[in-house]
Amino acid sequence: MKRKNPKIAIINTGASNLRSVKYACDINNLDSSVVDENENIENYQGLIVPGVGNFGYVMNRLKSNYLDKFILNFIGSSKPAIFICLGMQLLFERSEEKKGINGLKIISGEVKKIKSGNKILKIPVIGWNKINIKKKSDFFKNVNKEDFYFVHSYYVLPKNEEIVHSSTNYNGFNYCSSIDYENIFACQFHPEKSGSAGLEIYKNFYEKCIEK
Repeated sequence: MKRKNPKIAIINTGASNLRSVKYACDINNLDSSVVDENENIENYQGLIVPGVGNFGYVMNRLKSNYLDKFILNFIGSSKPAIFICLGMQLLFERSEEKKGINGLKIISGEVKKIKSGNKILKIPVIGWNKINIKKKSDFFKNVNKEDFYFVHSYYVLPKNEEIVHSSTNYNGFNYCSSIDYENIFACQFHPEKSGSAGLEIYKNFYEKCIEK
């Protein structure tokens, strides 16, 4: 019997390249829909929160459309979720990018601007870089390559280092590049722009969604 393609909610943050994310879903048999407002989480088996742009702008937009409640309810359901780039940063309590604006507060910690001592490194970070895997993740099953595509100026600093899945070295500066936490996989890099290795993450996401 053919398995039914799982339905995936892609959150419209108003600052995302949704087309690339949706394409990655399509070629991995994930039946994705862009979600613009709070809906019934029972309609979906998986969640993707992508994002590029400004932390404060996106958080305000999520709140105005009650998408923050949708995300929090979804995470509470234990269904699998992927948070990409700015989406990863939204998981945290706060960001230096926009002080006074709270994040989703799903993960304890903060988002900080990339710097090395008193010298600010060239930002935004744009291009391919290697990740150093710290722990196993079901989302990374059969992912053999270590190079992924990054575009960002800020990085996450989780209080609990045990949730860090990988780190990345940018010209001598080491930072968290992905997290595996309960039903969440979050990454600073863009899987949908990282070739076969990134698409393998979507394939593993499919398998996890089928279980739900």
